[in-house]
Amino acid sequence: MKLAVGARTDIGQVRQGNEDSYLADAPIFAVADGMGGHIAGDIASAIAVEVIQKEAGDIDAAQPDTLATVLKDANSEIYRKSSGDESLRGMGTTCTLMLVDGATAQIAHVGDSRAYLLRGGELQQVTEDHTLVGRMVSEGRLKPEDAPHHPQRSVITRALGVDSDVEVDIVSLELHEGDRLLLCSDGLSSMIETSEIREVLAADRDPQKVADTLVAKANAAGGDDNITVVVVFAGVEQPGAPPPVTTDTPAGGPRADTDPAADTGYHRAVEVAPRRRVWPRRLFGGIVVLALLMVAAYGATRYALSNSWFVGVNDEGHITIYRGIPDEIAGMSLKEEHDTSDVELESLPDFRRDEVRQGIPVDSLAEAQETVTNLERLARDEEFGPSRADRREL
Repeated sequence: MKLAVGARTDIGQVRQGNEDSYLADAPIFAVADGMGGHIAGDIASAIAVEVIQKEAGDIDAAQPDTLATVLKDANSEIYRKSSGDESLRGMGTTCTLMLVDGATAQIAHVGDSRAYLLRGGELQQVTEDHTLVGRMVSEGRLKPEDAPHHPQRSVITRALGVDSDVEVDIVSLELHEGDRLLLCSDGLSSMIETSEIREVLAADRDPQKVADTLVAKANAAGGDDNITVVVVFAGVEQPGAPPPVTTDTPAGGPRADTDPAADTGYHRAVEVAPRRRVWPRRLFGGIVVLALLMVAAYGATRYALSNSWFVGVNDEGHITIYRGIPDEIAGMSLKEEHDTSDVELESLPDFRRDEVRQGIPVDSLAEAQETVTNLERLARDEEFGPSRADRREL
């Protein structure tokens, strides 16, 4: 079956770097969304895609388990790297891998990146989100319609690289001519509604234009995360040149739409003639302005801190709700303890400990309390669940 492909990755509006990687090399496609901080996330997602490229020849559509084997190999390589380098400790990545062979698509999946199928105007999510919220929905503790807005929707329960072994979901699809497939990171699915994804996916005959539009809409909605999409049209001729195959991710440089020299390719140097020094009056005026700015900044900082919350760990190793932010300025702490739980950091799964150590930002005290409740639940699961070697869910 003929395939037409479009792909795009974007840093978004908030992040300082792009931790996503993707592969669009028909008949193999993948999206990986790294986690564990900018440097580590970059590395984890890149390793996943590199392993997929290296082992692409071993993938057999007639044996879907070969896709799972590739992701397990990627998991082992990421885990090995993070275990041997303290600066990479705790890194991991989601990964959704797809092989299209004739009229069949085989998908291997770990994490909360997604695969969608558009057929006959109806859009279906064909992968399951491996998140705390996804588990709550499957257990009947949360309504599906409430999941996209839940404060803990980004808490991942399964990812490549966080443990020595990982369970991989396999999905098999029989394709029809006219089917449209989408792989995406949660930087898309968390920013725009499914109905809008469906409309864009159905609206254009050029998959690259679809990819570009989806990214643009996610950015217009806030662009809170990196955004990566791979769009595949089944039974359609490629309208233009195929998209680039990439494992590269932007390193947080200036965006083309914000860098004034981006469209010219150079920065203009300007000579400025020296001005006669008139210090006393200007110096006095500058001091006044600086003082006013410092007063305003102090007030704004105090307001921001009094209305900021995060969940972290105290000196005794207990999960704690803090008012303020986890950073320090000139050695001065910008946080104060509000409430301390009985849950110890060491009782959590490994991959959640670093996140708590760094501090989990929340929007309110109520959200902080809910976060602590969910961490308590994870701690109980860790204590009473199967042994670490046998775990598959976390």
